[in-house]
Amino acid sequence: MEKRRLYYIDNLRVATIMLVIMIHLAVTYSGIGLWFYNEHRPVGFFNHIFFSFFQAFAQGFSMGMLFFVAGYFTPMAYDRKNPYRFISDRFHRLVLPALFFMLVITPLLLWAMKSPMWDYNSPVFFESYLLYLQSFCMKLFGIGPMWFTLALFVFCVIYMLWRSVRPQVANPDTRQVVVLTTGRLLALTAIIAAVAFTLRLFFPIGSVFWGMQLGYFSQYIFLFIAGIVACHTRCFESITSAAGRKWLVAGLILGFAGWLMLRYFDGPYDFSTFTLKAVNTGKRSAGGLSWTAAYYAVWESFVAVAMTMGLLSLFRDKMNIINGFAEKFSASSFAVYMFHPLIIVAVTLLMGPLNIMPVAKWALAVVISIPLCFLIGYHILLRIPLLNKIL
Repeated sequence: MEKRRLYYIDNLRVATIMLVIMIHLAVTYSGIGLWFYNEHRPVGFFNHIFFSFFQAFAQGFSMGMLFFVAGYFTPMAYDRKNPYRFISDRFHRLVLPALFFMLVITPLLLWAMKSPMWDYNSPVFFESYLLYLQSFCMKLFGIGPMWFTLALFVFCVIYMLWRSVRPQVANPDTRQVVVLTTGRLLALTAIIAAVAFTLRLFFPIGSVFWGMQLGYFSQYIFLFIAGIVACHTRCFESITSAAGRKWLVAGLILGFAGWLMLRYFDGPYDFSTFTLKAVNTGKRSAGGLSWTAAYYAVWESFVAVAMTMGLLSLFRDKMNIINGFAEKFSASSFAVYMFHPLIIVAVTLLMGPLNIMPVAKWALAVVISIPLCFLIGYHILLRIPLLNKIL
């Protein structure tokens, strides 16, 4: 029997990629984090509050949700192919685009911008490019946002090895639905938080290995596994619309309240005068044996689980639709994810002379960049023969 396409998953993937663009634009204007282009201007108390919450909150669930979706479809992709075809297809779809980004997009972008992160001031591109290769392509982490595809490929290899030594599982359509209770979701939250806290003893937030912040990988690993389990047990079907709304509201309200509480006690803000403190003490939450690191791990893990369950339920109920725009957005979503750094850097550079408050500038850049990225992705990038083979 032919499976009905889950259009809401396609639409959720598109919305998450839009959120990724918004995050990278926020990094551009907030001064929090590192991006290909950072506009270094004072942001002030309220702009800093907005950016720091938005970036922490969106980071808390966006990529984990993409790994959950990827995990959900991995068993079905594996079952349609033999192990060799499965891993060959994953290599073609995940590793080749990452290599293209690392070997073509990053060096061209940094050299054209004469970025201080490039460090090689030769006016001749090929001289600078040779030095870039000698650095193992690590300038500005080289791989950029394509770290996601490399990590996903590693997860797929591990899944293939696991399936090769495990008996064949039953078809999900023939299995009884496993009820996804609040207790099970809270248990998942606790596991993610405990592993995240432990990981950050060795890899604090901000430490990078080949473009990957390993301190965040607890939620990526366990939500990928949760997606696989959801496929085999059909447990997501057991979440009612009312339960999904409760998780979404809890993620939004407790997410903001929990973040505000942490920043009140351990952040860079003086709430009595509405100013930024001279010394930022918020780094304690990045990792280490401290209550703030433990609190942040729990907060982030709850946000990841609550928002993933809430948004999946919301899109299942309200966005399981297809039309011309949605189809084009879905078709170009991976191209947008891969090439959006080039587009949004160009937009933000052109907007450089505009002297308005950072949040307003970010909002304007979002309104311009998201439609532009999808227009270029669908009407140009997907029409280029060489790129179309890997997108």
